[in-house]
Amino acid sequence: MSQKDLVPLSPAPPPPEGEHPAANTPQPTASGAVARLLRALRGLPEAGRESGPGSTGLAGWFKAETAPPTDITARFREVHQRAREGEPVLPDEAKRHQYLLVKGMLGDEMPGYLEDNRARLEKRGLETREVAVDTAGRLADNVEVVREALLDAIHFGRTVVLVGHSKGGVEAMSTLALYPELRRHVRAVVALQAPFGGSVIANDLVTTPSLRRVLDVTFPSLFQGDAGSVEDLSYARRMEFVREHPYPADIPTVALATSRLSRRSLMRPLCAYVHERYGWACDGLVNAVDAEVPGSRVVRLDDMDHAEGALTGLPGFSNYYPSDITETMVSLALETPSRL
Repeated sequence: MSQKDLVPLSPAPPPPEGEHPAANTPQPTASGAVARLLRALRGLPEAGRESGPGSTGLAGWFKAETAPPTDITARFREVHQRAREGEPVLPDEAKRHQYLLVKGMLGDEMPGYLEDNRARLEKRGLETREVAVDTAGRLADNVEVVREALLDAIHFGRTVVLVGHSKGGVEAMSTLALYPELRRHVRAVVALQAPFGGSVIANDLVTTPSLRRVLDVTFPSLFQGDAGSVEDLSYARRMEFVREHPYPADIPTVALATSRLSRRSLMRPLCAYVHERYGWACDGLVNAVDAEVPGSRVVRLDDMDHAEGALTGLPGFSNYYPSDITETMVSLALETPSRL
């Protein structure tokens, strides 16, 4: 990837989200390969004229079948404010665990992805390890990679906190659903914007014929990836998996569910597509309701897009730092009593 393809990353204090800027407001940019995919996906609004229901009626499908989450947004805001001011918010217990970070889809294609998140945890004296999943690969394959990372930690007598962003969160939770013998070694799970119920964008890509053609061409050619990895996040695949392998309710889990419809957001075209076609609150890739893990403690934010959980944003465009978000969410996850 050439230097001209890189995003200039620079921290900026969160600006007010209120009114939308004028339509000619400069937009943030993504890395080269991701930018090309985003340009291809700008055809998504055309899907509103496609025949068929798309994802109609599918958002939050699991709500009627699973335990409801507990809203801890107020507590999040309290702890997050302290983290933003530079105050350490993690409990003493935090240093006893190893933190396994799992990247989301195409994370390896994005300069700086999860780096700010990881740097903050290490600054606080925590031991971190990036799980080497294939970010353009299939969920089943990546589950085995997460399992091996857990077994390695167990071999050395470590307890683990799993921190997964987007599809990485789904892969972390799926590993624990499939391998119950690993659960007692996991202190907590932090699911950042993870499409537990499925991704509306992934679902429309694989179920709308014209968009499926875009996916089948661009995903292998741009990322040497498997288009089936997108299908893993469709509503049909998530329904099948979750019903066969329910997520265990006894693992302390905090989930971040977000949405943002702003001209200052990199994800604006995708958020607008979901809003215009379905009327749903979306962060650009995941509907807020689909990120609410059953039985978890959930944080609900309506001013954060999907990129802000893992990438340091451009000045004037981002409302949150990934580092502050991660430290806060880990702190909240460790507030729950340990089962270990």
